[in-house]
Amino acid sequence: MKNIEDSFEKFTISQCGLFIDDNKCLLGEFKSHPGFWGLPGGRIDKGEEGGQAFKRELQEEIGLKEFKIIALVDFCIWYNPKNVARCAIVYLIKAGIEKVKAGDEFLKIHWVEEKDLKKYNFVWPHATKAIKKGFEIHRKIKIL
Repeated sequence: MKNIEDSFEKFTISQCGLFIDDNKCLLGEFKSHPGFWGLPGGRIDKGEEGGQAFKRELQEEIGLKEFKIIALVDFCIWYNPKNVARCAIVYLIKAGIEKVKAGDEFLKIHWVEEKDLKKYNFVWPHATKAIKKGFEIHRKIKIL
């Protein structure tokens, strides 16, 4: 008899951290896809808990060990070119960012103003919209 889970499509879940400081957000250019940018974070591996995976990914990608999730910004679900369903979850993060550096996943990192987002090619289709929403949330939080 077939396992019921075998009848469901496979998909990946990624968690991304949106860091905003001095009206700029942190983006990284992927080594695996030169010319394409994204937020630090990554996939949850089989057997991992979500929070554990997010902490591991931020440490691997930008060397960040301590952070606080401020808000859930947005999420996006789409099919990639290999026809695998993907889900990206974006969190607004607060952290001591002075020690942030490009890890193994990124060729380089940039601090980017909201008005300059259109100059970047992102690996996932919803990135610009989610990042702009993150800037809006960040502005509201600063007012409070």
